[in-house]
Amino acid sequence: MYLEEQKILLCGIDHGFSTMKTAHFVFENGVKELGGEASLLTNTMFLNGRYFKVGEGRLPLKDTKVEDEDYFLLTLAAMAREMDYYGLSDTEVYIAAGLPFTRFGQEKAEFKEYLNPGSMDFQYNGKEYHIICRDVFLYPQCYAAIADRLGKLPAELLIVDIGSKTVDIIHTRKHVPVESDCITIPSALIQCMANINNVVYRKTNRTLTEEQIQQVMMYGNASYSDKMVQIVREELGVFARGIEATLKEHGFDPEMTPIVYVGGGATVMKRFGSVYGRQIMHIEDVKANALGYEYLAYQQLKRKLL
Repeated sequence: MYLEEQKILLCGIDHGFSTMKTAHFVFENGVKELGGEASLLTNTMFLNGRYFKVGEGRLPLKDTKVEDEDYFLLTLAAMAREMDYYGLSDTEVYIAAGLPFTRFGQEKAEFKEYLNPGSMDFQYNGKEYHIICRDVFLYPQCYAAIADRLGKLPAELLIVDIGSKTVDIIHTRKHVPVESDCITIPSALIQCMANINNVVYRKTNRTLTEEQIQQVMMYGNASYSDKMVQIVREELGVFARGIEATLKEHGFDPEMTPIVYVGGGATVMKRFGSVYGRQIMHIEDVKANALGYEYLAYQQLKRKLL
């Protein structure tokens, strides 16, 4: 969000293992350095004498987001897109981002330092940008996705954020996370799609792209053979039931416990899950965490500046 009176951009960014999300944009997280000037300016970044393609394709999975410069470049691209949305090319900015709840304390300081560009000039999509980053605010992902509506949800709740690499489960009691009950599972949609492709190949001697599998995730159907679509649907059902079984293994009965599913997997659970009812909710906007980071940062910042 842009705070016009203060001339400050408050930029919520969800650094996904498959896509980047801001309040207004979703884009791929691929990063590749070019040997020289690009033929096309689309998704091209020029920084410190080097050219990159930023926002095309998907990065290979990383152990951490700070092991190289990729997510830093993606952060600059995310800010450029939000600046374009507000018609800006030169601004002060506060970054709001997140980390898994169970890793928050261990990773917060390093990620905060990594994300902060300070004062920086760069080009993206053929446009020049100048930013001065005043601070980086970090919040627990998953919890942030429902922060703006928490008071309207049950006091005891499971928030289940199904992302590309991890499934984050937060148990709240009286709207406060119970830290000892919070879990991060290091296997989610990317592994799900790999498993689906293994089954498709075994049964049809063909493979699908992630985009083709995602069509069935989002719409329940796709424009390829009915046989292959049916295999994908069946395996998505296996994945969704596996999530429900995991909740039971950790002591939470989906038939009894209010659950809100968020992240890219919320649509999968809505379409292919086996447990339904008033206690099961789905936030299907994949930008929910980014919007939540902005909401929380605004609450924090207005006490300081506004």
